Amino acid sequence: MRQVVLVLGLLLAVLGCRAVEVKRPRGVSLSNRSFYEENKPFTCLDGSRTIPYDRVNDDYCDCADGTDEPGTAACSNGKFHCTNPGYKPMYIPSSRVNDGICDCCDTTDEYNSGAHCQNTCREMGRKEREELEKKAEMAREGMLLKQKFIEEARKGREEKQVRLQELAEKRQSVQTQVDALRAEKEAAEQPEKEAKDAHKKAWEERREAETAAMEKKRSQEVFTQLDQDGDGKLSASELLDHSELDSDGDGSLSDKEAQELLGGSSTVDVSSFQESVWPQIKEKFKLESDTPPAPPIEEGTESHPETPPEEDEEDDVEEGDEEDDDDDSDDYHRPPPSKSQVEDQEMPPYDETTQALIDAAEAARNQYEEAEKSLREIDDTMRCVVTRLLILLLQ
Repeated sequence: MRQVVLVLGLLLAVLGCRAVEVKRPRGVSLSNRSFYEENKPFTCLDGSRTIPYDRVNDDYCDCADGTDEPGTAACSNGKFHCTNPGYKPMYIPSSRVNDGICDCCDTTDEYNSGAHCQNTCREMGRKEREELEKKAEMAREGMLLKQKFIEEARKGREEKQVRLQELAEKRQSVQTQVDALRAEKEAAEQPEKEAKDAHKKAWEERREAETAAMEKKRSQEVFTQLDQDGDGKLSASELLDHSELDSDGDGSLSDKEAQELLGGSSTVDVSSFQESVWPQIKEKFKLESDTPPAPPIEEGTESHPETPPEEDEEDDVEEGDEEDDDDDSDDYHRPPPSKSQVEDQEMPPYDETTQALIDAAEAARNQYEEAEKSLREIDDTMRCVVTRLLILLLQ
């Protein structure tokens, strides 16, 4: 706005100029006219001295500042004022007065040089006015464009503020919905958890019962096998043939070790065997029924395996013995298949009631997650709107 005022001021100043002649010494500006009063002594403008008025512009420099010779070239530091009506006034060095070159567009600086100059002030003033008018128009257009940007920014801020308010209200509504759905989800998940826990517990109890039943059956089979005389009592002597039950690592089961397995008793019945003896030997003992049957022997073949041609017979026998020992060891340490089968069972499907609770909880979870996703999207949009609003406020 200040730039527009200055440009318009200059334009008015140029347009307002008139070729009005005010009596004053040659080369003196209107603003300094009061210092040059005719028929009164003239005081140099620097106050250095006072001289008679008739010595002003007498082509002799009397004042140190050259102000007594504004219209001549007598003073090297003097200044000549060009009135330039129709254009803008200006100062030129006094040394250019009557030097044959027109420096003032009104030709007043060459009044006594004989130079033929044309007054170009009106033409220059016209061009100056056109230029000033162009600048004023550009300034006006710039101001209008600036006002347009300011108005657009204002509207943008208002729109962003309205949008932010709408999003805040929507967020509050969605937040209320999220809180309600969270409560519904938690309410649906509680019976779901209880039903699933009950299902799992029942399955684990059933699996444990099956494992216990099969373990009991196995222990009964072992007791029957060990009870060689079938009297329903197991004695230490009936254990001696089972060297795999050796506890001291010497490869054989002694009477003392057998007695210790029976807990110091001479005999034990099936109940005591299942309670105290079986837990000690079940990892080592192998039922005869657990041993896989030998492959059938074809006619015309020998009962022993062929000896590989590249191996010695002696090595064959030793390796065969070792293999037999390893096979026996594998039989003794093979885990009970019945227990493994029970433990490997997968949990059965849920019943209809439990599945209905799971489906209801899953539906509640999905609704809650969708609402929470909407809330996050609103928060992201609000952050973008706030960022844009801050940018508009800083412009």
